[in-house]
Amino acid sequence: MNHSELDKLLKMRTSAEEYIINSINSSHKGTLTNKQIMTILHPVLRWEEDDETPVLSGESILPPDENISISKHHRFIPIPAHQHDFIELFYVYSGSCTQIINGKKVTLSQGDMCILDTNVIHSIETTGENDIIINCLMRKDYFDTSLLSRLSSNDLISTFLVHAIYQSKDYNNFIIFHSKKRKKLHSLMKDLMCEYFDPSICSKEIINCYIILIFSELLQIYQDQTPEVQILNETANTKNISKILEYIQKNYICTTLAETAKTFNFHPNYLSTLLKKTTGKSFKEIIHEQKLKKACTLLKNTDMTVEDISLEVGYNNFSFFYKKFKDAFGVTPLEYRQNKQ
Repeated sequence: MNHSELDKLLKMRTSAEEYIINSINSSHKGTLTNKQIMTILHPVLRWEEDDETPVLSGESILPPDENISISKHHRFIPIPAHQHDFIELFYVYSGSCTQIINGKKVTLSQGDMCILDTNVIHSIETTGENDIIINCLMRKDYFDTSLLSRLSSNDLISTFLVHAIYQSKDYNNFIIFHSKKRKKLHSLMKDLMCEYFDPSICSKEIINCYIILIFSELLQIYQDQTPEVQILNETANTKNISKILEYIQKNYICTTLAETAKTFNFHPNYLSTLLKKTTGKSFKEIIHEQKLKKACTLLKNTDMTVEDISLEVGYNNFSFFYKKFKDAFGVTPLEYRQNKQ
């Protein structure tokens, strides 16, 4: 798919939009409640019992076994206030749209982009024929330590993502980028959509690379302007979290809590508390997570024996590796390899 074909696809009315025009905007106009509208657009929905704010769950919205989903926003109908447990990148391909985000009215024009944290309450006013908005939904798991480490030089975005992933109960913010003149960003977004809607070989890795490039471009925009940002006042230690995770990801086989703490001039007890508070995981849990992720990669992409993989990722005791792997994934290493072939 090229950019011209993508443009035609995005401008074409979807079946949902045809339904909206033919049904909601005619015979049912003005009679549907917010709950009914959201149920039509998102049939599998979890509602809070104490209010009328629906919670969109990544488990019901995103495809199974996928960490990212890209779709066109439904035009011709207002989207009532809602929130979700995933991160959303909101991109105005053409036209404009107005949202109410955490009670603040925000109008985005062609080329603008907004990153919404988990648990942000937002609504979207009715959009017209030329208002093409792209929703890029990303599970929190998508931003694992390896991806965060590749964004570690970006203090604003990496700090934002660390909080969105690990402190979702206390953090519900958003970042807006007015990026109309950034041709490179728009080209990257088009390339990303082309790859997603018309996947090629190694599509997941290609999409991951586009995401890194897009977020890196957003950093450039941030450095060139002062975007509208709602973000917590961070301490220097909290900002170091992404760098600490990067260090652990690179040195997970041999590093220790004491060595990592010394590298970042922390007392081991303080670092242990900081990691637990920020990520919800202990130092050992993060180490095991990295080892097991590497083991999964080797199981999928090499013909190494399970015993050799155990040693390669830092487990000298095969029985212990076997137990940790099955506890984490519900299958044995061999079963995992067979399922992925």
